[in-house]
Amino acid sequence: MPTAPTPIRVLHLTGNLDRGGIETWLKNVLQRVDRRQVAMDIMVVSPAPHEGHYEAELRALGARILRMPPTNRPLKFLPAYLRTLRQFGPYDVVHSHIHHFGGLALALARLAGVKVRVATSHNDTLKLDLAARNGRYAYLTLMRAALQASVTHRQAVSRAAAYALFGPNWQRLQTEVITLGVELAALQVPRQTAELRAELGVPAGLPVLGHVGQFRLQKNHLFLLDVFHTYLKRHGPACLLLVGDGEERQAIEARVAQLVLTEQVYLLGSRSDIPDLLWLMDVFVFPSYFEGLSLAFLEAQAAGLPCVISSNVSIRMEASRMPLVDVQRLEVAAGPAVWADAIAQAVKRGRHAPPYMDFDVGEKTQELVTFYQRAVAGEG
Repeated sequence: MPTAPTPIRVLHLTGNLDRGGIETWLKNVLQRVDRRQVAMDIMVVSPAPHEGHYEAELRALGARILRMPPTNRPLKFLPAYLRTLRQFGPYDVVHSHIHHFGGLALALARLAGVKVRVATSHNDTLKLDLAARNGRYAYLTLMRAALQASVTHRQAVSRAAAYALFGPNWQRLQTEVITLGVELAALQVPRQTAELRAELGVPAGLPVLGHVGQFRLQKNHLFLLDVFHTYLKRHGPACLLLVGDGEERQAIEARVAQLVLTEQVYLLGSRSDIPDLLWLMDVFVFPSYFEGLSLAFLEAQAAGLPCVISSNVSIRMEASRMPLVDVQRLEVAAGPAVWADAIAQAVKRGRHAPPYMDFDVGEKTQELVTFYQRAVAGEG
């Protein structure tokens, strides 16, 4: 009787498993992947590791969750990482989603004998990196050298993200620009939102501005609150939904209180009903300092929402034929009044019919499986 083929074993390196773009994508992939083909584990690599919202669900899907010591304690992190690779391996693939620190992680994976070492760049950190000095500059130089010496396959969610991690020669290095995929079926079916509006206490008839993203400095929530405060003064009553959580929550709460917005701003925390909330919103506002290609932005587009976003957010989808739906990009430096007026115009234009999109996460999961199979076989 023939034996079943051994699945390809993949270890994903990511940050804390709270509800965020990469983490949600990983959950969606694990829900769809055939573990007889590819068995995936997840390693939490973070300066402050903790149990995230998705951990129990990911374990139930068959993933082993491996939490490392803090990355800012290298004398503990490095031996623990190598010990884990040997104890729970052998892995056929180590796939890094952790940007620069992935250089060191993949170098150690090479020492441990892992054949395929993949780095996917999810963020456009170029401006931030160019401003690095002293210790930060030395760290980036070391990580780039380690990445160059250890990576076997390069991926990025946008051209800007590719440049940020792999440098100006990213194309000659055969970097593949990819689209991760979202749950189109859940996002593109219109929702009746009266019950959810009542549950949240959002007054009927008021415009609903919204943002989905972890509470990090990168997402620029404090500027968004200034924009919303200006919108109320220039255009009248509205409410703002902030979906997410994170280390900036205290600062965000303080700014809400300072601007006397406690009745208009809804801090909803980490939520699992993102499609419903997107159908409750009238405009998606996204003033990030930097992004690669945000999955939250793609989800808003899938739901037909007009989007007012930072010019730092990439909207070029080289790996997709997605038509953009009512996207206005602004410089953060344009100031709150310009942003508030753009949002008011977007409210007037209203929601659009959900567009055709070609990056359902089910199809993209199969593409990922094929990529692993080819990489392990030494093809491409």
